[in-house]
Amino acid sequence: MKKSLLSAVLVCAVTLSAAPNVALADNYDQQIQEKDQKISELQGKQSGVQSQIDELAAEIATVSAQVKDLEAKQEQLNQDTMQLQDKIATLKVRIAKREALIEEQARDAQVKGQATNYVNAVLEAESLSDVVGRVQAMNTMVQANKTLMEQQKEDKQAVEAKVKENEQKVAELVENQKELETQKNSIANKQADLNVLKANYAAEQATAEQDKAKLKEQQEAAKAEQARILKEQQEAEQARQAEEKRQAEEAAKAQKAFEESQAKAAAQQATESASATEESVATPTQPVVEAPVDTNSTPDTNQNNSTPAPTPTPVATPSTGNKVNHTGSGNMYSPGQCTWYVKSVAPWAGTYWGNGCQWGASAAADGFQVDGSPAAGSIVVFAQGQSVGTWNADGAYGHVAYVQSYDAGSNTITITQGGMGFSTPMGPNTATLSASGLTYIHP
Repeated sequence: MKKSLLSAVLVCAVTLSAAPNVALADNYDQQIQEKDQKISELQGKQSGVQSQIDELAAEIATVSAQVKDLEAKQEQLNQDTMQLQDKIATLKVRIAKREALIEEQARDAQVKGQATNYVNAVLEAESLSDVVGRVQAMNTMVQANKTLMEQQKEDKQAVEAKVKENEQKVAELVENQKELETQKNSIANKQADLNVLKANYAAEQATAEQDKAKLKEQQEAAKAEQARILKEQQEAEQARQAEEKRQAEEAAKAQKAFEESQAKAAAQQATESASATEESVATPTQPVVEAPVDTNSTPDTNQNNSTPAPTPTPVATPSTGNKVNHTGSGNMYSPGQCTWYVKSVAPWAGTYWGNGCQWGASAAADGFQVDGSPAAGSIVVFAQGQSVGTWNADGAYGHVAYVQSYDAGSNTITITQGGMGFSTPMGPNTATLSASGLTYIHP
């Protein structure tokens, strides 16, 4: 329909422009009649063209509504991934602390030579009832250690389940982003078609050669814009396919690294469990009572109606031992978040360290040095509501950034960062601010 309409416009344009400037007196009536007939034909087409214009306008409105729905879904998916990161990081820190307690118990049992404590406890009993009481106490301690190991196993299984759930959310987020781009491209295409259709219609209605020439220029400009949009879409599609391939490769690396770490942890756990079982028969140990962790709490996201928390003074956090090597583990944070940007420029950062405010504790649990000393190449952590120069970090999730350089003379750091609040969420966004009162993670 559009091609036939364009052909009709071109035929009319050629016919009108081909008419002679000077006509003989005896054929004026015939020329006027021919032009009147063409004007009548154009007026007859007016309702059909307007119908097409209205139809395209309605389609654009429908697709625009779909884009809004997809953008809302994208925001919800971002929130879901941040909450999953929060829970994963909390579990990993708890597992690391419990591992340290288990290792400390094992060292105490070997160093202090308590292999005969059970026997001595029975031999030193003053009566049969005292023997029964001591045996029950030792049984309680053994059961406490068993419960501790079971809790450790359950938490590790929970981490594995939430990691898989997070991977599914990230994959869904990527698919939603692709659909969002498709719908936006559809709007651009329909808008370009509408512009061409309007330009064609206006060209058909032109009665003067000067007006017609001007409208023809507009028509060509609309076609050129249509060609430009098509070219941009092709380039964007190529870039999307390349990015999709890269993300798939990173996800495969992350999955492989995660499976290897799980296998290694399982083997180590099996060895430690066997050793702990043998030692628990001969060595009484004090049960470890662990403070409960509320994993069902929901962060207050209404940061605009609350007063930002005071800036905490960073305290050096001792590491738990050897650093965990996260390089090559892939980036499973939500694209466009501050955590995604920092992981992309600092591959040594953890894949599941949670939201920005949790990175300090998570890094310490993985053996990294965490303190208040600024240094180029480190990661700076901002608590909930803490000042980031000219703005404040999110009241629920905090913020992280990469330290590009440190000026000791002015005690300032220059950082690069990402996040949804910036004009370029994927980064880099550069800022210089005071280095005091902040927490730093060193590679």
